[in-house]
Amino acid sequence: MEIQWGKMILHGLISAVFYIGLPLGLIYVFEYLNVITFAESFTISIIVFGIIGTFFSMLKYAFPKETSANRLVSFFISIYSGIFLFYIFGGFEPSTKLGTYYINTELIQILLGMQIIAWLLLGSIIIRALQYLIEAIELRDKKDIRVTKKGFKLSQLFKAFGFLMGLVIMGYFASVIFSGMNLNFNIHDTYALGWNDGGTPVNPADDTINITMTFDVTNNGIYAIYNVNLTIDIFTQTTANPFTLPEYTKIGESSDLYYSAFHAFTQTMNQNLTILIDPLYAPGLAVTDANLRLQISFETLYASVYIALNISIITPWNALI
Repeated sequence: MEIQWGKMILHGLISAVFYIGLPLGLIYVFEYLNVITFAESFTISIIVFGIIGTFFSMLKYAFPKETSANRLVSFFISIYSGIFLFYIFGGFEPSTKLGTYYINTELIQILLGMQIIAWLLLGSIIIRALQYLIEAIELRDKKDIRVTKKGFKLSQLFKAFGFLMGLVIMGYFASVIFSGMNLNFNIHDTYALGWNDGGTPVNPADDTINITMTFDVTNNGIYAIYNVNLTIDIFTQTTANPFTLPEYTKIGESSDLYYSAFHAFTQTMNQNLTILIDPLYAPGLAVTDANLRLQISFETLYASVYIALNISIITPWNALI
């Protein structure tokens, strides 16, 4: 059996681009834009996995396509791809739930639970690997393994299942991207202030303060947003007088606000969320200019993907007295 050196080199170069070049390029772009920071060990692992994957891809094309050796190597490549994917989705981290990603930047933190995507991809790879294994047996024995006497070959059945699974995954990805682009969460620039001076307008010692934020949710996607939990914590960032109002301190919080669903193709307008200022810091807030940081926590289930989102917003505050 003649080794196909030309095909080996060509597909080795193509595989190197997809296994190594593309992942490293994305890592560089994300880090350059300060969207995601990757651990050095993760980058090194990508390179090692990529080199091994490139070698297997070259080995596959060393043999003619319609040979048992080619199909057997394809089987091992699929198994290897499954292991690689399992690693990418945190399958080898005992403390990490499969399909969980955490994105952390200065102003936004996102926890994504993509278990459904992880299992769909792993299932697709297993089906494809079984197809190659059965084809290798058929080509070696020169005898088709059929589901029924005159029905599909078993390898063709797995090939059909694999193709169908691929269509399902691509359709799911496309629908999630489309729907995600049609979601909008808008916090109004103005807020309602509840200020009780306790009957002593000049003395802030007995003041109570609450702030009501107003927001809109627009869901023009095809999936409903389920089990929404929304809270806001308020912190001082910088203050005009740290003695009356300390900096970098939590001074208030909202109670949890829960929505069972924001259905597809709907708009929910003018929803209110009230932040109660801690009585300990209300007097200082009444007499001190400051920059406040609103820490918005948003937890939901969307298209079977768990999303926990934290957003920081800096807003100026003018003293009330």
